[in-house]
Amino acid sequence: MDLSIVVPAYNEERRLQPTLDGWAAWMDGFDGSVELVVSDDGSTDGTAALVERAGGADPRIRLNRLPENLGKGGAVRSGLLAATGDYRFYVDADMNIAPSHVGPALGLLRGGVADVVTGKRSLAAYAETEKSPARLAAGAAVQVTRRLLVLPVISDTQAGFKGFTADWAERVFAKAVVDSFAFDIEVLYLARRMGARIAEMPVAVEFRDESTFDVGKHLPPFIEDIWKVRMNAWRGRYD
Repeated sequence: MDLSIVVPAYNEERRLQPTLDGWAAWMDGFDGSVELVVSDDGSTDGTAALVERAGGADPRIRLNRLPENLGKGGAVRSGLLAATGDYRFYVDADMNIAPSHVGPALGLLRGGVADVVTGKRSLAAYAETEKSPARLAAGAAVQVTRRLLVLPVISDTQAGFKGFTADWAERVFAKAVVDSFAFDIEVLYLARRMGARIAEMPVAVEFRDESTFDVGKHLPPFIEDIWKVRMNAWRGRYD
């Protein structure tokens, strides 16, 4: 398999079909073998059944199902390790970053410019479209914490668009342990720690007013898990 696209999903039955259709249309024009792996994070709705039906009609689409809900990081990790492509990407279930970005990112990986490509959003554009001051403040708190503790060099860690060579996907995700929203930070920290060449690539984001991030519920464990990454490193967990 040349390319794998991994989509983590949890109770996404209502909005996943347009994403499957959009990626299928893009795959029709891809020059090579490609698979779309939906990594279902123990959904309790019809997400898994929807993907299985789609896979029955299009063998390029397949389901990777976790037996229980772990969190987005757990779903991404399981999906990347279950993927078979020489190059492996993970993207968000709402397709807020268009499939057309894969081509340029794949060029960086294939050309030997990078081992890992991470999307970089325009922070000004994000600030204009994000209507929740609380989420903006939470995002700032996360970025300050991760810069101080583990990863001072990446501009944007949280864009839902990242690509890896198969070798680096397997090396990084074999060591990753964070299941929460902080998993992106751990993944990039591990890649940098292990010597991967990381390229930041600008991506355009289409705003989706259905964020699953709840500040009160998710911010405290997010910050705590950034600390855990730092502590894991100090304790030799990643050695």
